Formats: sequence, C-alpha cells, structure tokens
Amino acid sequence: MNEWTDQIAGYFDRVPMWPLVLLAIGIVFAGIYELFTRKRRADAADEFRAAILSTLSGLYPEPTRWPKSIDMYLSARLPVMHEIIESFRPSVPQKDIPAYNNDWDNYYDFCAEVTDDKCVEAEANPSLPDPKKKFHALVSSLLRYAD
Repeated sequence: MNEWTDQIAGYFDRVPMWPLVLLAIGIVFAGIYELFTRKRRADAADEFRAAILSTLSGLYPEPTRWPKSIDMYLSARLPVMHEIIESFRPSVPQKDIPAYNNDWDNYYDFCAEVTDDKCVEAEANPSLPDPKKKFHALVSSLLRYAD
C-alpha cells in the first residue's frame, strides 16, 4: 500500500500542476453555472405557476366562481395566458417542448370551443364530458412543466 501512495506522490512531483489547476477551476465554474441555472429555472417555474393561478383564479384548482359566458371570459384571458406560456417556454427542457406546445394548443382549442350551453348540458347529463373537469385537466397539464 505504501508503494502505491509513493508512486502517486512521485507522479505529482513530476507533472506540472497547471493542468490540474485549470481542471479544478473549470469544475468550480461549471458547478456555479449549474447552481445559477437551477435557481433561474426554479424562479421561472414559481413565477409561471403564480401567473397562471392568478389569471385563472376562481376557475382553478377548484371552479368556485365559474362565470356565465365562460367562452368570453376565457377568450379575454387568452392573450395574457399566451404571454405567460411564451415567457416560460425557454425554461422548459428541450425534450418537453413538443408536449408543452401540444398542451398549450389543447388549452387554446378548449377555450375556443367551450360554451355555457355545453356546461349546462354536462350538468344535466352526466354521460357527457364535463367542461370543468376538462379545463382542470388542461390547466394541470400546463402546470406540470413548473414542477
């Protein structure tokens, strides 16, 4: 065992230290960059979640104030939601961008097709899909990128 440590110590006596110092500096900078990137992503995710929850308050997570003329209500909030979605897009991992875009398209399509009549029909006939549940699922699928 002593031979082995002597051999390693002898190696460090003969090798210049500057490559090891450069390697150590590179590792430290990479670690610092990683910490800042994670912090920035976490801040963006918190901001994304808070912005969506404030924009859709009363509708999500529980529909406590489901408005009359839901189509107009959601259509009025689409530009704000679009801005929130676009501002968070750089924080979404590259491999998740297609699914993120698809989830946003599904939400946008839902906002274009939902009407008060469909909500009333779903309440009267339980066999029909409930727009409130679908809305909850769509928003939840958007918010999962902030986890």
